[in-house]
Amino acid sequence: MAGLVQLVVGVTRRMTGGQWLMIISGGISTLAGGSFIASAAAANPSLTNAAGYAIPGAIFFLIAAVRLGRAAKAN
Repeated sequence: MAGLVQLVVGVTRRMTGGQWLMIISGGISTLAGGSFIASAAAANPSLTNAAGYAIPGAIFFLIAAVRLGRAAKAN
């Protein structure tokens, strides 16, 4: 749900600049959440996908924070 909210917020605020990373991150989070739900329902549930999800998400978040910080200073 958090990824879906992030995706919606990024799309609605895309004109402020730097939001494309939030849109990508929200989309990935939404897909990952669906994957985690499907994995949890499997016969042998595991969280091995979590690292593959967390690392790119952290990188996207850091880049978006830097870009949004620069955009805020420019205004």
